[in-house]
Amino acid sequence: MENIVKTKIFVTIADKDRIERIMKLYKRYNITYSLSINGVGTASSVILSYLGLDEVKKSVVLTVVPSILETKIMYDLHKKLEIYKPGNGICFSLPITSASRYLSTIYKDVNVKEEYSMKKDKEYELIVLIVSEGYANVAMDAAKKVGASGGTLISGIGLGSKEATKFLGITIEPEKDVVLILVPKDEKKKVMEEITNEVGLSKEGRGICFSLPVDNVVGLTKEIEFTKK
Repeated sequence: MENIVKTKIFVTIADKDRIERIMKLYKRYNITYSLSINGVGTASSVILSYLGLDEVKKSVVLTVVPSILETKIMYDLHKKLEIYKPGNGICFSLPITSASRYLSTIYKDVNVKEEYSMKKDKEYELIVLIVSEGYANVAMDAAKKVGASGGTLISGIGLGSKEATKFLGITIEPEKDVVLILVPKDEKKKVMEEITNEVGLSKEGRGICFSLPVDNVVGLTKEIEFTKK
C-alpha cells in the first residue's frame, strides 16, 4: 500500500535575501515543492521603523511540508535563523485537509530522527482580503484602527463569472489587491467587521474577506517554548 504522508502549507513572508536563507534550510530537509509570490509589506511607517525594515518589498513563499517535520523546521527557523528578530520575517502553517496524490506521496520516504513539541502563546488566524485594486491601504487603515499591526499585499486578477456578477448586482473589476493579515484569534472578528465596514461589497472597494485557521507561528515573538518529545 502506498505510503501517504500528511502535509501542511508553510507560508513564509520575508525580504528576498532572507527568503534565500530560509529556502536553503528547507532544502536541507529535502523540502522541494514551493511557490514564490511577490508582495509588499503594509505595516505603518512607525512599525516598519521599529522592525528595522528599510525595504517593504516582500516574497511570499508557499511550501508543502510533511507534518512530522513541522515543529522541527519551525525550531530551526526560530533558533538558528532567529526569525523572531525585527525584520527577519514570519512563518506560519496552515492545515491541508486533502491533496492530490503527488503532494500526498512526495514525502513518503522522509525520515525523522527527533521531534519537538511547540507551546503556543496564543492562537492566530489568517485573514485573506480581496479588494478592488487601490483599496488595500483603506482596508489596512481600518484593520489597524482595531489592533492589526500590518499585512502583506499581493496583486491578483478576478475571475468571477458573469452569472455571479449579475447575481450580486455589482460590477467586479478584474484587477484585485489581495491582503494577508495575521491576527490573534480573539481579535479576528472586530478586524473583519471593521474591514467590511470600510471596503465591503456595498462600498467602493467591493471587498470580501475570510479567515483560515493557523496551526503554528514563528517570527512574532522570541518567547516560544520548544521541548523534545
